[in-house]
Amino acid sequence: MNEVKMVFFLKPDAVIRRYVGARTLKTLLDKVDGIEFLTFLKIEPEKDFLANQHYVEHKGKFFFDWLVDFTTVAPIYFMMIKATPEKIEETRRILGPTLVQKAAEEAPESIRGRYGIYGGVNVAHASDSEKSAIRESNIWEQYLLNVYGSKLYEKSPENIRKDIERYVSQYIDYPIIDNLRYIELSVRLEKNPSLRTEIKQKFIELLAKETSEDFLRSPNKVVEKLAEILVKNALLRK
Repeated sequence: MNEVKMVFFLKPDAVIRRYVGARTLKTLLDKVDGIEFLTFLKIEPEKDFLANQHYVEHKGKFFFDWLVDFTTVAPIYFMMIKATPEKIEETRRILGPTLVQKAAEEAPESIRGRYGIYGGVNVAHASDSEKSAIRESNIWEQYLLNVYGSKLYEKSPENIRKDIERYVSQYIDYPIIDNLRYIELSVRLEKNPSLRTEIKQKFIELLAKETSEDFLRSPNKVVEKLAEILVKNALLRK
C-alpha cells in the first residue's frame, strides 16, 4: 500500500472562527482512524508561494486573485499528514465538497456542510488525490524547510497530536454562529450588491462573536479583512 504525505490546513475562516477550527481538528482526530500528523504549524504563507506554486493550477480563473487574498488574510494552521490513498479519500469525504452550497446539500454532516460560510469560504484545504498529495507535500516541504530548516520535523507524531489536542481543548467551547446566518447574508448581498457596506458590517459583528481577543485587537484588522473577503466572495460572479 502506497504511503505518501498529504497537505491539510485550516483556512483563515476556521482560524478566526475559533470553534470551527477546533471542531474540524477534533473531527479528524475522532473519525480518521489512525491519523498521523507530521507537522502542526501556525504560519502566514507568502502570496507569491500560493499564487505560483500551491494554487498555480487555478491561475487565470475568475476566483484566483480572491483565493490568494483569502488564504493570506490571517494565519493558517498547516498540517502534513501521513496517508494512504484510502486515507486521502476518507479525509476528503469527511471534509466534504469544495463549494459550501454543494456540501450543505449533498453532505450536510461533513465539515464544510456544517461550518462552511459560502462559496469558497470552506474551512480547510486537503489534498484531493494521491497525485495532488505528492505535488503539494513536495512544494510545501521545500517551502517550510527554507523557513524552519531542521526544526520542521523535530517533534514526534505523538507530541504533535498532543499539540493539536491542546488546540482543540483551548477553543472547542467558543461560541458559534449558525452558518445559515452567513449564508442568508451572502445570498442577500449576491442579489443586492448595493447592500455591500451594510452586510460587511453584519459580517464583522458575527465574526466578532466567534473569535478571540487577539484577533479582535489585531493591528492587521483581520476580522474586518475577512469580512471584506466574505463580501467579495458573494459578489465574485457579478
